[in-house]
Amino acid sequence: MQDLTSLRATVARLRLLGMERALALPTETLAAAYNGTGPEFLPRRIRQRLDALTRPFWPAVMVHDLEFTFSDGTRRSFLIANQHLLWNCIICANNAYQWNNWRRYALYIQAYSMFRAVSHPKFGWTAWVQAYNKTQNRKEK
Repeated sequence: MQDLTSLRATVARLRLLGMERALALPTETLAAAYNGTGPEFLPRRIRQRLDALTRPFWPAVMVHDLEFTFSDGTRRSFLIANQHLLWNCIICANNAYQWNNWRRYALYIQAYSMFRAVSHPKFGWTAWVQAYNKTQNRKEK
């Protein structure tokens, strides 16, 4: 996986939605929060495969991970984080390929598929609530 300094620079260069936290956090905090593509409850092997399939979207995934990690647990923030992921993936696709390259449009389809997965009530919402609960447990200690 790309190093965090490089990912952070790409997030800033592309001006991704929700990038403020990614740019402001210390590297150690960023490293603890960013765990790649997919929720923590998925087996490591599946997450590694998802990382390989979503390489062009890593900057968008990093921003999304941070929005989940620092979630306030509300439905509104959940919907906003998922919209950010979709639009940020489209920005990454536009950055990866020129307008006349079919791969750009294939990435759009992949971005929408990711959006559907993270928005699913039993998949995305579960991960959102778990991230919120984990944050609350850390605050209580």
